[in-house]
Amino acid sequence: MFIYQPKDALDRVVWYGGESTQLHYEQEVDGWDGNPDWIERSVRTLGGGIPVGVSELQAELVDYYNYCQCAVNY
Repeated sequence: MFIYQPKDALDRVVWYGGESTQLHYEQEVDGWDGNPDWIERSVRTLGGGIPVGVSELQAELVDYYNYCQCAVNY
């Protein structure tokens, strides 16, 4: 699992690994038990498949995070 989450942010973008070609935009909320939990707000499919290198994957995570920050409805 790879995560992009700026310091002190309550949202993040996650790639869960394996053969998955999806990035997940998630927001932190209070769970039913009072502990933090993450809920999925949006998903992006990587059109070119899984990036070959970690730096390319990191760039995709950052790009999707920035996109979700600018989007009105996710």
